[in-house]
Amino acid sequence: MTRTTIVIASVLKPVYEPRMYEKIAITLSKNQGASVHVIGYGTTDQILDTSISSYGLGTFKRLSFKRLLAPFKVLRLLFQLKPTLAIACTHELLIPFFVYKIMHPSVKLVYDLQENYYLNILHTKAFPFLFRWPIALWVRLQERLTLPLFSHVIAAENCYVSEMPFIRSKAIVVANKALVDPVVAEAKKNTVSKERTCLLFSGTISAEYGIYEAIDLVEKLHGADPTFYLRIVGYCADQKEQKNLSDYLSGKSFVEALAFDQPVAHKEILKAIREADWGLVAYRDNAATRNRIPTKLYEYISYQLPVLSTTNQTWQELVTTYDAGLCINYKQTHIDLLIRLLKMPGFYRSQADRSTLSWEEEAKKLETLVL
Repeated sequence: MTRTTIVIASVLKPVYEPRMYEKIAITLSKNQGASVHVIGYGTTDQILDTSISSYGLGTFKRLSFKRLLAPFKVLRLLFQLKPTLAIACTHELLIPFFVYKIMHPSVKLVYDLQENYYLNILHTKAFPFLFRWPIALWVRLQERLTLPLFSHVIAAENCYVSEMPFIRSKAIVVANKALVDPVVAEAKKNTVSKERTCLLFSGTISAEYGIYEAIDLVEKLHGADPTFYLRIVGYCADQKEQKNLSDYLSGKSFVEALAFDQPVAHKEILKAIREADWGLVAYRDNAATRNRIPTKLYEYISYQLPVLSTTNQTWQELVTTYDAGLCINYKQTHIDLLIRLLKMPGFYRSQADRSTLSWEEEAKKLETLVL
């Protein structure tokens, strides 16, 4: 029997990024006889699973010559590893995968659509304003041109199928739901009340994801009640944003922040969830994120961490269904009333099944689809 060789690759996502490595790679590595290889940004120093081979592309800036060379490095690895299944986790690898498919027609290609990159580029500040339309159009052109040679598109969000109707015939939704660690979940359940109240901002750090709104809100809470403080555990990819955020945090003693200029191991985020009293979902209203469900919302609810969310309809439905917390306007809220609500116990009394928010069901769909 021929051994299945699987390559899973990204350019900007680190090798140990939760969806690419902890969810997709580990799920597929459990298939008997599969040899799994993960390629990503940075180094492989945080990889612990020796059953999976990993390859770091090194570090580089978002706008840099090194980033332009990264897809060629991935293509070279494809020719070395000779996969029978190759999963592209970013639009930048569509053309290299397309080229490899032409040279090796038997390989099965899958596009893991983690974001609607077209909308992201147009509606965020990741690229200078004058470059946004040309880059967005180029990304969409790549997706359309290479799609015929891809067997499937794995959409991380339901909304991507409606936002990108041209993928519909090949798309299946494998949502980016929570990886639940029973040990962490049990530790969180048994956490006793503390004298201080920790509000957690975890995951991707950017203006669009509401980091400044979160800081401003906790500053008001801390001003009225010094027991409130903010903990930031995540990664800010934009170097200019890193500098702006560092300046903004200067002198704010109510903020505890891990270094946010490097990707953070998922275990650090889970540890922070275990220790927090509230999880913040403070996204700004943006066409690129409006219809998405943040992974951290799945995680907070799965670990029974009360959620303080913006008033997005989709997120509000989840918070209400699981009795998971509060939905507010971060910029216009009554601080004294909010403090009383944040100190109230009794969330998660809902009997709704939280297991539907975990990765397990999505893993079954992934295995059925690609193996």
